[in-house]
Amino acid sequence: MATFDLENIPGIGLNTKNKLLKLGISNSRDLCFHLPVSYQDKTKLQNISQLNHDDFGYIECEILNKKILYKPRKIMIINAISNGEKVSIKFFYFNPGMIKIFKEKNFVRLYGQIKNGLYGKEMIHPECEVVNKDTKISNTLTSIYRTVKGVSQNKLRSFIKFSVQNIGDEDNDINLKKYGFDEINLLESLKQIHFPDKSIKKEDILPGGNHPARRRLIKEELLAFQLGMLSLKERRKKSKARSYKSIGEWTKNIETNMPFNLTVSQLKVINEIKKDLTETSPMMRLVQGDVGSGKTAVALMAASLVADKSDQVALMAPTTILAEQHYLSTLNFFKGKESQIALLTSSTPSKERDKILNKLFLNEIKIIIGTHALFQKDVEYADLGLIIIDEQHRFGVNQRLALKSQNSNKKYIPHHLTLTATPIPRTLSMSIYANMSISIIDELPPGRKEITTTSMGMNKKNELIKRLNEACAQGSQAYWVCALVEESDVINANPIEETFNEIKKNYPNLACEYIHGSMKAEQKNKIINNFKNGITKLLIATTVIEVGVDVPNADIIVIENCERFGLAQLHQLRGRVGRGDKQSNCVLLHNENIGENAAKRIEVLKGTNDGFEIAEQDLEIRGPGEIMGQEQTGVVPFKYVDLVRDSKFIEESTDLAKQIISDDKKLTDKLIQRWLSGSIDYADA
Repeated sequence: MATFDLENIPGIGLNTKNKLLKLGISNSRDLCFHLPVSYQDKTKLQNISQLNHDDFGYIECEILNKKILYKPRKIMIINAISNGEKVSIKFFYFNPGMIKIFKEKNFVRLYGQIKNGLYGKEMIHPECEVVNKDTKISNTLTSIYRTVKGVSQNKLRSFIKFSVQNIGDEDNDINLKKYGFDEINLLESLKQIHFPDKSIKKEDILPGGNHPARRRLIKEELLAFQLGMLSLKERRKKSKARSYKSIGEWTKNIETNMPFNLTVSQLKVINEIKKDLTETSPMMRLVQGDVGSGKTAVALMAASLVADKSDQVALMAPTTILAEQHYLSTLNFFKGKESQIALLTSSTPSKERDKILNKLFLNEIKIIIGTHALFQKDVEYADLGLIIIDEQHRFGVNQRLALKSQNSNKKYIPHHLTLTATPIPRTLSMSIYANMSISIIDELPPGRKEITTTSMGMNKKNELIKRLNEACAQGSQAYWVCALVEESDVINANPIEETFNEIKKNYPNLACEYIHGSMKAEQKNKIINNFKNGITKLLIATTVIEVGVDVPNADIIVIENCERFGLAQLHQLRGRVGRGDKQSNCVLLHNENIGENAAKRIEVLKGTNDGFEIAEQDLEIRGPGEIMGQEQTGVVPFKYVDLVRDSKFIEESTDLAKQIISDDKKLTDKLIQRWLSGSIDYADA
C-alpha cells in the first residue's frame, strides 16, 4: 500500500495535521483505514410533504427571504419553498459565508431532521449546498466519520478520497486468493466502504454488517495481527536466554517449606514453566488462575530454579500491599535465605533503598519484590534471569519494557512469567495473547467451599449491618467495601468514613476500622495487620483490598454500591473471602434504580463462582476494548475488528497465519507492514 505523509495531501497544513493526529491519523494509510461510523442517504431528493416529525430528509428548495434576529438570542431564519410547501430553516450559529449562501432565489439542497414548528415544517442546522439545474445527485451514500473540532466532515471526506485514489493496487504483491480470500480485494473493499453504491443497504455495510467488503477487512486484519504475534514468537526464539536445569539449595528450600500440598493443576503448570526455563530462548508465559488458586507458589517454584544458578528474579506487583504480601510469602517459602530477598517500593526509606540497590548490583540479592520502584532509572540488576509480573494489565507497556532493559548483562534476555487472577476469555487469549504460551490453574486447593453470593437493595442496609454485628460477635470477620473515599455530587455512593461512622454509632462495641489508598503505607499496614490478627472484626475498605490481602478467617464481604464496579473487579473482591475452610458469603448491596448492565453483572455473579465463565460474560457485556484498555496493556489497537462480534473468524485466521508464516516470509512481512506498521515492536512487551 503506497503510504505518504499528510503534508502531501491537498488542504492539509501543519494545523490540520496536528488535529488529525488526535484521531490517530499520521499518514495516508491511516486515512484509508479511518472508516465511516454511519452513512447519510443523499442519493435521491425527497418530497418534504412525505416527511414526518423527526424524520431525516434530503430536500431541494428555493430561498424566498431571510432575516437575522439578535434578541432574545442570535438567530438566522430562512424562509424557502420545496415542492410547493413552505419550510423554515434556522441557524443559531453562523458565519458571514453562510449568510451569502442563502440569497433570494438561490436553490439549495438540505440534509437534516424535520421538525413540526409553530408555523409549519422546519429544519435546524441542516447541512446545505448551493446548487443549480446542472448539479448532479450522488450515486453513493455519504460517509460520516469520527472527527475533531476544526476538521469538518467535508474536509475529512476529501482527504480520505485523495488517499484512497492514490493508494495503489498491491494485490499483485499481496495475493491471498490461494489462501481462500476469493472475495473482493482490499482496494475495492475500501472503496465500497468509503463510497458505497446507493444499491447497498446501510445495515450491510455498517459495522456488524455482512457485506463482502466488511468481511474482507475483518479477515485480513485478523490474519495480519496473528502473523504479527507469531513473528514476535519467532523473534523471541532467536534471542538468547540462560537455561535453568540444575536443582540446588533454593529449590530444596521451597520444597521443604511448602505449607501445603500442591494441586495436580499447579504441578502441571510448574512442569510447563520448568520446560520453558530449560530452553535458551526466553520464556514468555502467562499463568491464569482464579483468586486463591496458588499462583504465587507456582511463580516462586520457578524463581527457585533461577536463584539456584545464582541469577536474579524480579517480582513486580501493582500495589504496595500486594508487593508486601508477596515479600512475606517469599520469606516463608525460603527460610534461611532472608538476606538475599528484598522488598523495594516507593515507601522504602532512602538509606535502605541505597543499600538494596548496591546489593542488587553486586548480585547479593537473588529475589527482589516490589512495585513500579523496580524499574526506576537507578535500579540496575547484575544478572536478571526471570521477570515475574503479577496482574500485567495494571502496568503500562513502557514500565514492563523498562524492567527488561535494566539488566547489566546485555548478552541474555530475561525469561518472562506473567500471573493474572483475571481469567481471560478464550476469544482474547487466542488473539491478544497469541504471542505468549498460556498455562491455566483450573483447580482450587482442597477443602475450599464455594462462596454464596446474594444481593439486596440499599433499603435493607440497616438490617444487614445488624446481622453483620451478630456474625462478628460469633467469630466471623468481614469486609465492607465502599465505592468511594469522599462524598460526590455526581455519583450516588456512600463515602467510606460515612459508612464507618454510621456503623460505629449503632454498634460501638464492634471492633471496626477503615482503610483507603490515600493513607500512608505505615498506617495501612497497621490496619491490615490488626485485621489479619483478628483484633479488627470488620474492615471497611475501598478497592485497596482487591488484591494482596489474605485473611483465611474472613468469611463475609459486603460490596456497597456494587453497580459501580465491573464484573472482573467484583469477582476479585469476592475472592478476599473463601480462603479458609469456613462457608463464606458475599452480599452485593445496590441502589434501587440501576442500569441494565449493572443488573446483568449482579445476576452473573450470583449464578457462578467460575472466573472463566465470568470473564466470558464480562466480554459480552463490556467488549474487549474496555476490558483490555490499550493504554494499560499496550495491545495493538484493531482498526476494524471487534473481537466479540467477529470471534467466528479468529480460529480460521490463527490456523491460516501458521500456514502463511511457514510458507511465505515476504507475504508475512507485507501483511504486517500493511496493517500494523511498526506497532508490532510496541506489542512485544
